[in-house]
Amino acid sequence: MADSGFNWGSWAFVDYSGGTDIDAIDVDDEATLTSDEVSLDDVAACEISVEWVEGNDGACDGDVYVYVLGEDGDGDYQDIDDNIMLGCVIDATQNTTRQGRFAIDPGRFGSFKLLADNDSGQDGDLSIWKRTATIPAAS
Repeated sequence: MADSGFNWGSWAFVDYSGGTDIDAIDVDDEATLTSDEVSLDDVAACEISVEWVEGNDGACDGDVYVYVLGEDGDGDYQDIDDNIMLGCVIDATQNTTRQGRFAIDPGRFGSFKLLADNDSGQDGDLSIWKRTATIPAAS
């Protein structure tokens, strides 16, 4: 029987700012961080994993939002003021590590960027990973 299931790749950090891993990046309160473009060419599925670490800086009074930005038709990407897709909400808590996870459908997005919006009331460290899958051609 031919292999026709998902073949998942390894987890890898999503990049920002021209190739820097989003790996424990300090994001100030009321600040945003936008990833580099992620292409979904020849991809059947995409998972995103997000980790938010709030040190013992003080009590949190809000959340961290991660949005999916698509292209707007003019070759530009959406921004936070557009009607954008919510990937996950992280309930930030003092001195706690929280994780979120979601999928991005390659049938809806040929490429995307991620935008993290820190409204937690404190700064924190953000890490974002992606993992994609292909489906081999049936033989």
